[in-house]
Amino acid sequence: MANVEHIINQLQKGPTGQTGEILAVDGDLQVRVQLADWDRLGCRLEKLEMKCTNGHPFKLNPVRIEKEMTYLGEPLRIIELEKYFGKAILRSFPPRMENGTISFFEVVLHVAEGLSLTRLTYDRSVGKRSTSPISFTRDTLERLLADLVYWVSQN
Repeated sequence: MANVEHIINQLQKGPTGQTGEILAVDGDLQVRVQLADWDRLGCRLEKLEMKCTNGHPFKLNPVRIEKEMTYLGEPLRIIELEKYFGKAILRSFPPRMENGTISFFEVVLHVAEGLSLTRLTYDRSVGKRSTSPISFTRDTLERLLADLVYWVSQN
């Protein structure tokens, strides 16, 4: 399985002070990080995606994510689990409610498509859902990547 240090090293070589996408591949794991901003201390993450490139199913236990990914600032809870189809959705619970908008993390796991992590905002007045960047320190993003790579390698 992938070496997380190699993936983080590829991420650290990314351009600072600008938007962009970093694609890191190691072994049979591909990690795509879409950034709204990136500097020496932190980042604004648009989306994080992981998938296996060897055709094998992407296996990650949603219960483990729910229990162990406690450093995002909002607890995650499994809201949908379709074992037969190999899909799970986790969201912040409770979601953050502020000025007529609801915002929450969403983690989608799928055996064929991999993992995606985004932050979604729902504006009640417009009735529209959109993505919004996640502010992370670089340490938090690196911890998140390390945990996910480790958990995938355990399966």
